Amino acid sequence: MIRVLSLLVLILSFVRAVPAESREVKKKPASRAIPTNYFVKKEEKNFSLLMEARRFGRGEVIFLRLTPKDKKWINESYKVSWLGKDVILTKKEKSMIAFLPVSPDTPAGAMTLEIVSKIFFVKRGQKQYQIILEPTKFQVIKKNQQIKVDEKFVTKELPKETLDFIQECKTAKEAAFAKQSQLQFINNFKNPLDKIFITSKFYVRRDYNNKQGRPHGGVDFRGKTGTPIFAIQDGIVVLARKTYYEGNFTIVDHGNKIFSFYMHQDEIKVKVGDVVKQGQEIGTVGSTGMSTGPHLHLGAKVNDTLVDPLSLIALQSISESH
Repeated sequence: MIRVLSLLVLILSFVRAVPAESREVKKKPASRAIPTNYFVKKEEKNFSLLMEARRFGRGEVIFLRLTPKDKKWINESYKVSWLGKDVILTKKEKSMIAFLPVSPDTPAGAMTLEIVSKIFFVKRGQKQYQIILEPTKFQVIKKNQQIKVDEKFVTKELPKETLDFIQECKTAKEAAFAKQSQLQFINNFKNPLDKIFITSKFYVRRDYNNKQGRPHGGVDFRGKTGTPIFAIQDGIVVLARKTYYEGNFTIVDHGNKIFSFYMHQDEIKVKVGDVVKQGQEIGTVGSTGMSTGPHLHLGAKVNDTLVDPLSLIALQSISESH
């Protein structure tokens, strides 16, 4: 069944948004209706364009596929920019794919996708498309529901040794997220735990010990200490160590500046440089670092932008061939 997505406007063209089954993580498995993703499909003279997203909103990731009408054009030079920033294109079979992040802090209005190609656009050499950002309201935890943590995580009055360790951790994390590699995967993302129950959503704003905290940079999953944690996608481990705030912390590089990260683990079961496969156990649920109880904090970054990891897990078109 096809429905028109009124929030999407493509310049100089008509586009349909087609819902499809999504693997969006829910608090309870599946007796409920399966949610739908949105698809933007466009047939140009020289290529077809597909865009898929759980929704076109803040904090989401949009999957892009460009397919030339002529097979030999796959080896031509193309440039794609998203919100004014170049994105990494990867050839996959007869198409080129990319992942477009939307920052949770993106202001309301039109988001611009630009494709530059002398083959696709013979006269002008480029074309722009606009997508209207869907309104997104992130949850705000009321003051009477504030979280109590160890005071050492919210005070600025810390020993020099501790401050030096915090800086060391920050430097290590920045170095890990600066890694660049080719795309490591060909399949859709999967859940990090066998049983899924979400206890805190992405970008929730909350207070800690009567002090305002930063928005929640990931999604929290309930789990008992020792519960296996699985890699949500193929990749290379670029960080696996104890850190001050995140506790036992692992970052996996999936290529093309796409990273997933796993916080508060009881045990880390990989080391830097390990090549991991989707579904491989990389650690166990714990309560290390700035944590109030056993859980997994799962986060994701795409092209240096913090995004909701569930928006990656929801994508269905990555595995599909043209």
